[in-house]
Amino acid sequence: MARRTIRQTVAQAALPATVLAAAAVGVAMSAAAKPMVTMRGSPASMERQYEVAVSEDFTFAETPAAVAELVSKERLVRLPGNADYALAKVSHPFARREIKTFVENLSGEYRKACGEQLVVTSLTRPRTTQPGNAHKLSVHPAGMAVDFRISRNAKCRNWFEKALLALEGKDLLDATRERNPPHYHVAVFPDAYRTFAARQKPAERPSPSPTVLPPRPMPAEPSTPAAPEAGAPNRSAPAQPAQAEPPVVLALLSSIALLFLVGWRIAKHHGPG
Repeated sequence: MARRTIRQTVAQAALPATVLAAAAVGVAMSAAAKPMVTMRGSPASMERQYEVAVSEDFTFAETPAAVAELVSKERLVRLPGNADYALAKVSHPFARREIKTFVENLSGEYRKACGEQLVVTSLTRPRTTQPGNAHKLSVHPAGMAVDFRISRNAKCRNWFEKALLALEGKDLLDATRERNPPHYHVAVFPDAYRTFAARQKPAERPSPSPTVLPPRPMPAEPSTPAAPEAGAPNRSAPAQPAQAEPPVVLALLSSIALLFLVGWRIAKHHGPG
């Protein structure tokens, strides 16, 4: 009886360890089913890009003339560049409409984050002008890919790579940091990104407008006194002393003469006789 109890106790203690081991195996299998998102390319990622282009029924342009035809049919649209992104030596500045939307949205956030333009180095490339090291499943001829220059600014590189990995984690694109020549290769999944972009609020960036400065005040001109109207007193002139009126002067002189005459008569009456 004691032995059976010991065996049951050991079995019960071992049960949690068995459950943990099974859970660990489940996590490992889940991780294997969903590979880690990285900037490293792989044959599987190229196959995925190609399958998306085929499922979208995209035409792979063979020659520059084929690119021009796709443009004329509005299957490809021009990317002219703006304040947020610029094109550098891009032979065919055209791509699928969703790629244009992607570049405009991402470049606006990029410039706001690190203060420089995002530089596009390649868009649609016909198969006859592909570089020698291009992958046979490249989706550049389908207008579904865009290449970006790698910034020399570490802050900008870190921000950009995190942004690409976040979008790749949502299964909207496949991004690779190429080594020869150094650049970022991004294949956008048009249908998925179209749905994603439609749910986003448009960026509220006011259009640039010229700065309007207030008018400069004109220097004050020296004021000149206005000419007084006819008959009006001149208030700006210094006050002149009032002159005595002629009748008052005459009256005063008359009083003095009268006093002098009275005094003379009194002196004459009381003088020696």
